[in-house]
Amino acid sequence: MTSATWFTIKLRTSRWFDRQASRNMNRDNHHCLLKRHPTAQYTRPYGRSVVSDESGSPPKASSSNHERQTRPRKRNIVIFGESGSGKSSVINAITQTQRAKTSSDATGCTFSYQRYPVDISGQSYVLFDTAGLNEGNISAVPAAKAEKELKSLLRGLMSPGSDGIGLLVYCVRSTRARQALIRNYNLFYSVICRKKVPIVVVVTGLENEADMQAWWHTNAKEFKIRGMHFQDHACVTTLHKHQGISDVFTRRITESRDMMRNLIVDNCSEWAVDDTWFNQSLADARYAMKHNWNSERSSPSTLIICGASPEEEEGLAHFGGEAYRVRPVPQPESTSSAKGGHEGDLLIYYAHADTLSMHMARRMFYAFYTAYRGNMVPVVIVVKGLNDRKSARQWVDRYIKHPGAGLLFSTFSPADLGDNYLRRHAEQDLHDLIRHSCLVRSVVKGGGVLKRFARLLGWP
Repeated sequence: MTSATWFTIKLRTSRWFDRQASRNMNRDNHHCLLKRHPTAQYTRPYGRSVVSDESGSPPKASSSNHERQTRPRKRNIVIFGESGSGKSSVINAITQTQRAKTSSDATGCTFSYQRYPVDISGQSYVLFDTAGLNEGNISAVPAAKAEKELKSLLRGLMSPGSDGIGLLVYCVRSTRARQALIRNYNLFYSVICRKKVPIVVVVTGLENEADMQAWWHTNAKEFKIRGMHFQDHACVTTLHKHQGISDVFTRRITESRDMMRNLIVDNCSEWAVDDTWFNQSLADARYAMKHNWNSERSSPSTLIICGASPEEEEGLAHFGGEAYRVRPVPQPESTSSAKGGHEGDLLIYYAHADTLSMHMARRMFYAFYTAYRGNMVPVVIVVKGLNDRKSARQWVDRYIKHPGAGLLFSTFSPADLGDNYLRRHAEQDLHDLIRHSCLVRSVVKGGGVLKRFARLLGWP
């Protein structure tokens, strides 16, 4: 075979892959348009788990599975917070009913939950009204009862007719410094949901504020000081409309209901959970309860990094007064070719914006994601050759995100490293992402205890 013939075959093959990727992109963009229009019916490929084919590429829909692939699925929305934070009232506002019973009594109900199906803008959701940890009640609930309720909650989130977990909604009434406020955040977001789904906050009880939304601008920094980061927020009242209520309160009730429903539609993701997640989250949460976890990271986090230069790797070993364990890994050739021995608290993947083939970019990322347990560990994607975070997020959504991946954090690395301002901005953005996206798993001073405990039990 002549070199010219070989070149022609290679070129035609590349063009075929690009056409296939373009068709997939157009299909994905069509789904995104449906999501942006609340009156449209929104569906995505059906399936709780993501299994690759022999080439290591994400799965594709098959014609024999057409009915299951196209029918709408229910997305699980976990609503949590302390007793008295307004969880049940939030659910009543979202469902526009009075199905959820409101109560301030949290005795003995750690991890208990109620399910409330609801349709919003043509999409089916299941709201999980969960009981979190109040001040002191973690030791007041018998361990056997708490573990039984925890198992029931995790199994409920794995229900066959669902899309896994799509969103966490944290209900709070105040940002007063309470350990339970931070403990609930880390328990649900990091321990149970592995920081794989978006988390939003609903601040309730603001009906008497002159401007409910202004509350956030004044108090948002209180969350960040305590290491709590949210993808979105809503400042609302959960009062119920009744005869004789003033027009001012009626208007605020309506506005709050619409904000909370839009909060779900705009931020819901798609994270496929499985038995591996069940085992790991159960082990971690059980240990946290047993040892009255203080929810603080007490040992250096491990960063598994793929595609970075030696200088970039060195720059991530220590910054902002914190040290990190940096573990460089090669790009896997397939989903089963990674070398063992690495257990990370965060995966960092460097991609190139000038990648010509969408198929190749998606295949390479999926091989990395699968080989290093991306479904159980948060992932930060650094897109080289872009100059802002918005462009990086759009590139990730278009080129490499696959169904069931859940939340992917993304940032950029400019092509012109000589632009010191842009380079420093990109570095700071990456550092901020690393600080708040690492798993919080080391629960006893000395570090690593939770991981060793999980291994002792035989969990992955």
